[in-house]
Amino acid sequence: MAEISLAGRPFRIDQRFLDDLETGCQPCAIAELKRDLLVMHAPQDEIVGVDNARQIFEAAKHPKSFVSLDKANHLLTDPEASQFAAALIAAWASRLT
Repeated sequence: MAEISLAGRPFRIDQRFLDDLETGCQPCAIAELKRDLLVMHAPQDEIVGVDNARQIFEAAKHPKSFVSLDKANHLLTDPEASQFAAALIAAWASRLT
């Protein structure tokens, strides 16, 4: 178990998480979700690049959506950006019920 800092916040990572990253097939798992998927990414994200979001989106089956969160960071620490993301998620999810 190790604690790391991600965007100034502490997160715990254990061996199982690392093993899953090494042995798992993320595109395979995403393709088998059988769920609607909303991928959101901030162009200014310094933690996860847009290529990762693109790979997730490409691996997913339809229905899927991709939203670019301009003026946001990885953890949505700006209140305006987080409120926008929350409203967008709520609107997107409302069609699922």
